[in-house]
Amino acid sequence: MLLFIILGITTGGFIPLQTSINSQLSQKVRTPFLSSLISFLVGTIFLLILSLSTGLGIPLLNGSLASLPWWGYLGGIIGMVCLTINIFLFPILGSVQTVIIPMVGQILMSVVIDNFGWFYAKTSPLSLTKLIGLILVVIGIMVTIALPSILSKRTKQAKTTNKSKKLIWQIIALLDGFAFSIESTINGHVGTVLKTPIYSAFLTFIIASIILIFVNLFQGNFKYIKYIPKEHTPWWNFLGGIIGGINIFINAFLVPQIGIGLATILGLLGQIIISLIIDNWGFLGAEINKINKLQITGILTIILGIITIELI
Repeated sequence: MLLFIILGITTGGFIPLQTSINSQLSQKVRTPFLSSLISFLVGTIFLLILSLSTGLGIPLLNGSLASLPWWGYLGGIIGMVCLTINIFLFPILGSVQTVIIPMVGQILMSVVIDNFGWFYAKTSPLSLTKLIGLILVVIGIMVTIALPSILSKRTKQAKTTNKSKKLIWQIIALLDGFAFSIESTINGHVGTVLKTPIYSAFLTFIIASIILIFVNLFQGNFKYIKYIPKEHTPWWNFLGGIIGGINIFINAFLVPQIGIGLATILGLLGQIIISLIIDNWGFLGAEINKINKLQITGILTIILGIITIELI
């Protein structure tokens, strides 16, 4: 179980690293859609090499796709939709809501999936103890992310938006969190059906890459590739796809083992911890914002919630 916990936190920790790297690549190529395509293509190639080097052969050519339910192909599509939504959320909702609302959505949907065993997920009924643990996790997220920004007035504000329109985007942000949990659950089942999480991750990446190729063709973004050498883009700006491939690969392995609920919470904990570390030391060009006692308290509250869910 300890290994699963470490893996769960690690996968969450990959997300802010991947986001920071892809954001810098996006600045080089002038558009997040081209940056995402490059990231997904690099990830696809990495997963292909990983599959070949482990003796699994070329992914998806063994006829195993016929065993998938129709919704097994939705992982890459959902990932692309979530990516597009996130592009629009930040300027409308501001930094705090853009982070917190999808996180809460992920937790809520993971609880529902766990409780009812949707998408052939491992069933874990909601109990009073588990509910208390989940409340502690949500409180911990609020304390870690929202309160420090509010108290220090560092919150990046949203643009002026009327209340009804903002409410619509808040609902979309919540649905975005729902979709992330559904995507992870689908990828977990696909990994089980295809006998290896590498195939599951590869299927997600190849579908997302195909979609992004058409998106970039439609927008005429391929002309911006010329800026990669012109901007002297560092080699590590292309690591986002490899990190993302490892992340989905581990998640596809993890979810069938421990359930989407615990996998989601551990991932969020890792995401918060690594984000704070990046901010504290200004890694990857981030603005330096020192970790404070309130944020440490929030992390400890999340850990207490996890302990309550799993051990009490």
